[in-house]
Amino acid sequence: MGVIGPSGAGKSTLARCVTGVWAPAGGSIRLDSAALDQYEPSALGRHIGYLPQRVQLFDGTIAENIARLSSEPDAAKVVAAAQKADAHKMILELPDGYDTRINATQQRLSGGQIQRIGLARALYDKPVLLVLDEPNSNLDNEGTAALNAAIRSLKADGHAVIIMAHRPAAIQECDLLLAIDNGIRTAFGPKDEVLKSTVKNHEQIKRAPANAGGVT
Repeated sequence: MGVIGPSGAGKSTLARCVTGVWAPAGGSIRLDSAALDQYEPSALGRHIGYLPQRVQLFDGTIAENIARLSSEPDAAKVVAAAQKADAHKMILELPDGYDTRINATQQRLSGGQIQRIGLARALYDKPVLLVLDEPNSNLDNEGTAALNAAIRSLKADGHAVIIMAHRPAAIQECDLLLAIDNGIRTAFGPKDEVLKSTVKNHEQIKRAPANAGGVT
């Protein structure tokens, strides 16, 4: 499912709530019928992968970052996640490969490299639900293609993906679209239908007279 809307519509807020980073002000968010606060944080972390809009890497090796600082990282799963994120080759070209240490305050990686490592971290251990907030903001065409391939693979395996998006390329693999504005749902349904209705509404607004609705 893609989530679209103007800046400030609430896309990132929704992403943080769905992943349990923020608690909703009202109601509840459920994963497999259980509210998120019924899960232990460590258990929830295994089920939900999250790529925030601003990726923050932690002090430690690249492998440790991808494995979410697990006390017992699985090397095979680390490499598999990096390959799905199209980060494997890039990591191997670093001085110490997966053992390259990262200083969170003095990172010498590009925005695209950080984005790919963050995506690999989100994909680690094949989460049941993957939440991506502006996932291709720092990715080139090759990285975007790898991202879409990873999404297709997760969908084929029965996993769910929610993508907060500004760029059309980010919703290429989406089946459903949720349009929000000012925290309110404005449209929801099959991608093509929502896109058509969004374009139609935009055209109607453009054609409306300046004093429509009594506004001058």
